[in-house]
Amino acid sequence: MISRTILIYLALGLIIPFSMERVGRLLRVKTTSSGAMEESYESGIEAVGDTWTPQYLRYYLYALVFVLFDAETAMLFPWADAFHKIPPLLGIQAMVFILLLLFGLVYAWKKGALKWE
Repeated sequence: MISRTILIYLALGLIIPFSMERVGRLLRVKTTSSGAMEESYESGIEAVGDTWTPQYLRYYLYALVFVLFDAETAMLFPWADAFHKIPPLLGIQAMVFILLLLFGLVYAWKKGALKWE
C-alpha cells in the first residue's frame, strides 16, 4: 500500500508545476507593439555574424575546475565546523580528500586549465 504522505507529495509534485505554468501563461505579456518579442535579442541591437559560433574548450575546463573546487568548499565547511568533535579516522579521511583535491588543483594548474586567455 502506498502511504498517505507519499500520495500527498505525489499530488503536490504534479499540481504545483502545472499550476505555476498556468499562472505564468495568465500573467505574461501577450503582444508588443514594437515586435521586440519576435527578435533574437530584446535589447534592440541586431545580432552580428553567426550566433552558433564554437566555444573554446578552455572555458568549459575552467568552469569544471570551478565547480570542482566549489564542491570542495561546500564539503569542507561541515568538517571545519565539527573538526574538534570528529573521530581521528574521519579526520584522516578528510585530509586524504583535501590532498586529492590539492593534487587535482596542481594538475589543472600545470596543464594550464586555470589560465584565462
